[in-house]
Amino acid sequence: MTNPPRTRAWATGALVLAAVAGCASNGSDPEPSASPSVVASSPTATHSSASPTDPSARASAEAEAATRKYYAVLDALGSEPKSSLSKLKGVATSTQLSSMRNVLRQQHQRGERQVGSLVVADLKVQSVNLDNSNPSAGKVPAVVVDVCWDVSKVDVLNAAGKSVISPDRPDRGWTRLTVANYSYARNPDHGWRVASGQDLKQAPCAAS
Repeated sequence: MTNPPRTRAWATGALVLAAVAGCASNGSDPEPSASPSVVASSPTATHSSASPTDPSARASAEAEAATRKYYAVLDALGSEPKSSLSKLKGVATSTQLSSMRNVLRQQHQRGERQVGSLVVADLKVQSVNLDNSNPSAGKVPAVVVDVCWDVSKVDVLNAAGKSVISPDRPDRGWTRLTVANYSYARNPDHGWRVASGQDLKQAPCAAS
């Protein structure tokens, strides 16, 4: 049986590996230095083909799209043990990039593969901050989003085809992600990446 924290790290994408949670070195962007201070006008962002004209609403929509893409890429990389992890750079940065690269690399080395996909059951934008005053120090535009994930239809199999998921794994839960844009000045719409994450101790949302 595997270590539940490791399995939970894969499932939620949260920073639960102490060895890499505080590390933003090796060329990674620094973690956003301050919590976003401007509360979004709507608790839930809705991404559509028509881009909002308000900068905060636009950032919320792009952060939501980036979050969903982030989980889709994790699903794809987890399902193929021989896949390159280079795609992570397109959806994650800073400590989250280091953490998930570590988690997936270890999973691939063990020959484990994911079956099924994580479902984003609910997503709520909590705050938006478009301060881009010092990107090198982590002062970049950032959106905080709370994600309720559902992994009830997800399993991870070892090389022999046997499940390595702990029977105590929760099927649903909340994770708070900070989605940042380190290239906002030149790419305000498509530079958003998940920079950090933390599991929340609260009741899970309804089954998806």
